Amino acid sequence: MKNLIYLLLVFTLLAGGCKHKSRRPANTEQKTLKVLVASPQRKDIIYTYQYPAYLEAVQTVNLVARVSGFIEKMDYIPGVPVKKGQLLFVIEPQPYQDQLNAASAELKSMQARLIYAKAQYEKMKEAMPSKAISEIDFIQAESDYHAAVANLQNARAQLNTARTNLNYCYIKAPFDGRVSRNLVDVQNFVSGSTQPVTLATMYRDKFMFAYFNMAYSEFQNLPVITNPLTTHDSLMMLTFTDAADTSRVWKGKLDYSSPNVDLQTGTVTVRAIAENPDEELLSGMYVKITIPYKNVPNALLIPESSIGTNQAGRYVYLVNQDNQIVQQIVKVGILSPDGMREIISGADPDSRYVVEAMMTVRPGMKVEPVTEAQNH
Repeated sequence: MKNLIYLLLVFTLLAGGCKHKSRRPANTEQKTLKVLVASPQRKDIIYTYQYPAYLEAVQTVNLVARVSGFIEKMDYIPGVPVKKGQLLFVIEPQPYQDQLNAASAELKSMQARLIYAKAQYEKMKEAMPSKAISEIDFIQAESDYHAAVANLQNARAQLNTARTNLNYCYIKAPFDGRVSRNLVDVQNFVSGSTQPVTLATMYRDKFMFAYFNMAYSEFQNLPVITNPLTTHDSLMMLTFTDAADTSRVWKGKLDYSSPNVDLQTGTVTVRAIAENPDEELLSGMYVKITIPYKNVPNALLIPESSIGTNQAGRYVYLVNQDNQIVQQIVKVGILSPDGMREIISGADPDSRYVVEAMMTVRPGMKVEPVTEAQNH
């Protein structure tokens, strides 16, 4: 009997303990998700096109031998800048100096003959009315005079030719620029009098040209191309970027467009010009031309990483005043080099967009928005 009473007492205590535990309130409260939010930035942006192009010097000239002879001297260092008028090559001048001396002496002889022939002609002319001389003698004197005039003119032409040929022996720089390596070595013979022989090539490269083709639809978006030396329109400015090293950038301007559209390609040939004061740009160099064509002041910008894509288009997750997630379709513009995307419509400067964790939120979700400043 005592054992039965003892068991009943233990059972009652156990049952009471279990009942006490079951009365504890359950913790059903869910923790609100914290999300990083930010407002769109305001910034001036520029729309651009980009085209590949090869550079060429503003002027390229082949330096040629126009007279025959041995190359006596080369007076420049290939690739080193030279000045206009600087002596570059000398073709042995002595034979042409001798020809010049002979032509000069011939001219003096013809001048003397002309003086004599003219005096004889004048004397015959005065004597002709009195019949002191025969008509045949007068005609002969007149003929000798005209022949002397012609011979003098020919002697002058020969002298000019000899002087020109002598000048051709001294090949000088036609402008400031740089000269390629010599294609003919010193002491070699060149037959320039029969066919001009190229000795080297000279480049005027303080400015560089880049030709490329633009689709006509894109060409129409460009401002009117004017003389780059007189216009200061910021939309005319462009950049040349080294395709092999994008950290190397030079400024330039558009200065020419073809007056017609290519019927086969539907493109317009355009030329850009860039200053090259340090001669870093080289003829034949491959570059990328970036052309601005539209300014958008005070544009609305959101990071491209914060913009999603679905069947309806591009969208962002916004947090409304009730701290709920809203999926908002946006119309986007260009992507800037720093990864910011222009928002044309769908958001405003006061909007709060979800910066990160786009995969963990969904429309209608209650969140706790946190700014970058609060996050740190």
